[in-house]
Amino acid sequence: MVFCSKCGKKNSPDNIYCSECDFILMKNEYFNLEKLESFNEIVNEDNLKVLEENPLSEMEYAIILKNIARMAREYLDDLSDEFKSRSTLGKIKMIALSYADVTYKSKGSELGSYSYNRIEIDDRLNDCDLISTIIHELTHHLFNEIFEQMLMYIWEVEKSDALEAYVSFTLGINPVLVLANEYCAHTVEGRFIPYGYQNYGSFNNMISESFDLKKDSEIIYFALKLGNSIADDIIRILEGFVTSQVRHDIKEVFKNDYAKAPDYDAILLESEEMFSTEEKLNHMHVILMSGISIAGEDINSREIFKVFEEGYHKSNN
Repeated sequence: MVFCSKCGKKNSPDNIYCSECDFILMKNEYFNLEKLESFNEIVNEDNLKVLEENPLSEMEYAIILKNIARMAREYLDDLSDEFKSRSTLGKIKMIALSYADVTYKSKGSELGSYSYNRIEIDDRLNDCDLISTIIHELTHHLFNEIFEQMLMYIWEVEKSDALEAYVSFTLGINPVLVLANEYCAHTVEGRFIPYGYQNYGSFNNMISESFDLKKDSEIIYFALKLGNSIADDIIRILEGFVTSQVRHDIKEVFKNDYAKAPDYDAILLESEEMFSTEEKLNHMHVILMSGISIAGEDINSREIFKVFEEGYHKSNN
């Protein structure tokens, strides 16, 4: 029998959801005590073979998304009274804190940044821009988290600095995936702020700096479509916490505090183009395998990996 970690109900091992409260059942095989803690433990033919032979089903992917949502739910349930009493910005920050550290900076031109499970935002911003920036940077974290959870599920391992480094390495060395990640963050941000305040500036900058609009049109389109597809998953996760009431409150913050009038030109960059779930999972599966292939062939990969691993070690300890 499998006991539900939420209500304690006994369930059949074949159940995915608790028969009593519909909570996802955490079975022993989802996470075990093994950790992959080095470059060599991750980048090898055995792990590549396991990845090749075990693509995720749509049901398994749905379980992963549910469990990512569960992380925030458990954190926020323990602080429900505090959450209710917070300002709109305070609520958004608490949602972000359920996944990553949130710190403030007071220098530099960037509104915010994300690295090593840490969101950094400029405390000189008004509440509107802080809300937008936190959602944007949180999306970068969740983009990585989805790929990490996929590996944890397939390899049956716990999260580790090395595993997080591998995901950052895989998603960070390919400009197309960096572009997809950025488009995803803008798309999710745009879902939760008022119509007309979307800003795809960093996405446009990436295209102008790293791509040729004509020559690279197909790969730009792929990045946009992949980013939009994963954004849809992240939006559904966050909608469980950024409720209709919180979205209404965000609109009120923008109405009262934002000095600039809405600019609807950026909305033209919004897209409804998405991969089917099957197509998306196929692409994500190839991406996960590509990191091992690239790392095995590139002599600089070990050093790049080491930088990522040290960053996560400092952040997580």
